[in-house]
Amino acid sequence: MQLFDIAVGRCRAIEGGTVTIGLDSAIVSRLVPGYPWRMSGTSVLRLSQRLCSKRFPLEPGRETFLQREELMRNPSASLDLLGDGNFVPVRLRALSDGEEPQIVKPATKTPRSNLPQSRRS
Repeated sequence: MQLFDIAVGRCRAIEGGTVTIGLDSAIVSRLVPGYPWRMSGTSVLRLSQRLCSKRFPLEPGRETFLQREELMRNPSASLDLLGDGNFVPVRLRALSDGEEPQIVKPATKTPRSNLPQSRRS
């Protein structure tokens, strides 16, 4: 198993070992499959700070990364789906399922001499 972190949204607050995150809509769709799309940041997740990345420090207003290896243990958190203050328990393993790091290959440039005449200008 490769170790890597998963971006989930913007950190809103860090209080007493608990982190509050405004979730990206793609993350909400993993936690609640089939739920209609909402604007990113509407749904809120509260979780233990120990789940957060050790490589990317927490900072309010910045992207929050969670450790995939911790998520695979299926920890619980609290989700406020509508952003109205009503939190319900949720399990987080769904965030790590099917996630494998993608190796990005650098783009190769075509020499100008190999381009069609119309694209050389």
